[in-house]
Amino acid sequence: MDSGRRGKDLRIGDPERERAIQQLGEHFSAGRLELAEYDERSRHAAAARFGSELDALFEDLPGPRPSSALAPAATRPAPSPGHIALAVGAVALLMVLVVFARPIGLILLLPTLAVVWLTWRRR
Repeated sequence: MDSGRRGKDLRIGDPERERAIQQLGEHFSAGRLELAEYDERSRHAAAARFGSELDALFEDLPGPRPSSALAPAATRPAPSPGHIALAVGAVALLMVLVVFARPIGLILLLPTLAVVWLTWRRR
């Protein structure tokens, strides 16, 4: 199952394949690759399973090239206690507005949501 790979070659996913194909497109638009060569390398990039397979497609090209060290997947940080308190307070306020002041609550619903969203985005 090793198929000649060296060391601990990690598997890649769709984001890495897409990034490699995009970078091949940049080389094509810069005139470094002919159409047939771009097409062939793009097909190989789309079928690649390991980082070394992508690296081989860029051996004779200058940057940009995929990095040999795969970046960890982007993760969102956990919400802070302030964010959680803001969300709970906003839900409570919206419930009070809708239950006790129906016509006015519905009118104030959109501006309240806008303020909460903008405050959330700034943190």
